Amino acid sequence: MKQQLADTKGLFKVKERKALEVKIKETEAEIADRLDKIPDTLKEDGYPDVQIFMRTFREMESVVEQYNRDLAEWGRQVSRKPTATAKEQLRQPEKQSVLKHLREIQERNKQNPPQRKRKKSIDRDSR
Repeated sequence: MKQQLADTKGLFKVKERKALEVKIKETEAEIADRLDKIPDTLKEDGYPDVQIFMRTFREMESVVEQYNRDLAEWGRQVSRKPTATAKEQLRQPEKQSVLKHLREIQERNKQNPPQRKRKKSIDRDSR
């Protein structure tokens, strides 16, 4: 929208510029409001903080990406029209096990957040 505002030039486009400026301000306020609500939403879902949620999300994302790669490889193998004995060896990746794995990751991170090791402060004046 900011680019569109910058591109809107001319004497007769004052109303259009004003409307874009108002829309930009409303959008920025909405974004700020949603960012403020993120920690509360995550706590309602059982995550202690945003970092643990992001770690969980990344772990789950890697599991899904691996499943998609396995599925694509399986699709390529099946499309090659293998022999009857090879058909028995080729199996579609198990969707159920992926869902189970994702749920396990989610529950593990919700229940047992990693404990942070606190660094001991050093009293530099006592040296």
